[in-house]
Amino acid sequence: MVSCAVLVCAGVLMLSAVSRADYDKIFTPPPPDGMREYPEGWKGYYFYQDPPLEEEEKDVPPQQLLSPTPAMPIQPEHFPDQLALKEALKKVPIDKIDLPHLPAAWLKLLLTAKKEAALDVQSEETLLSYIKVHKETFNRAQRFTDMWALVMYTHPEQDFTSSNPISTAGHEIYAEEKTLSEDEYLKSMKDKVGLFFFFTSTCPYCQKQSKLLKVFSDTYGWAVKAVTQDGRPLPEFPHAVQDNGMGDQLGVTKVPVVFLAVPDEEFLVPVGTGLITMDDFRVRVLAILKHRTSLKSRPVKS
Repeated sequence: MVSCAVLVCAGVLMLSAVSRADYDKIFTPPPPDGMREYPEGWKGYYFYQDPPLEEEEKDVPPQQLLSPTPAMPIQPEHFPDQLALKEALKKVPIDKIDLPHLPAAWLKLLLTAKKEAALDVQSEETLLSYIKVHKETFNRAQRFTDMWALVMYTHPEQDFTSSNPISTAGHEIYAEEKTLSEDEYLKSMKDKVGLFFFFTSTCPYCQKQSKLLKVFSDTYGWAVKAVTQDGRPLPEFPHAVQDNGMGDQLGVTKVPVVFLAVPDEEFLVPVGTGLITMDDFRVRVLAILKHRTSLKSRPVKS
């Protein structure tokens, strides 16, 4: 902390650099708040006069500390003392606020303040204040929702449900059209893609997966290369080939496992391990094909 002696010395040095006429400017404080200059007849400290007394501060109602609504000049976050602002809002009478025209930012802060006030002091007054603000908040949200719906009615190009129906009947039609489109896509890929199916003849999950894959193959015309790891085929794929080490190169450790291949793109990834239902398998294949440019192909071990 700077000592008094240092301050005195600094003051003396300052006085030596100014004229005598400037003494009053140095030692005379600015006029009290609200006054542009001192009243006539006041000569200053050199004449042993005290400055004029400021008007006694009066207790100002909290609502007068805030800007009037609805035209608030600044946003709540512009107040330097947010805690003091919230405390003032806790005390401001609701009847003094034009709630329907209160800007949303102020309404949000007022709702929080009144809720905290009601939690701090559980009285009829605090609860009623909070309920009134909460009611206005709810009503405003309801009006917003109603207007949102009206705008969507009159601007259908902005309505998501116009292209993605949510009604039962509309959803059924949308799902049917989507399924038909996906089916056409899967059929169109039959000459570009293929599946590798690794299994053992004694595995019950492999036996079930074999039946599902056969249905998928017959439905979309996809070729399935069945690879048996115990040397015996399954009824659905009687011409399965013996695994000659390809499983080890692809890192196959469990069966059943199915790989999707796009030979022209040198693309090869697993669709999944374990028993996969028909619907799930279809969803996985579609997702892989759609995003295959962002997927990393399974490297073949040397």
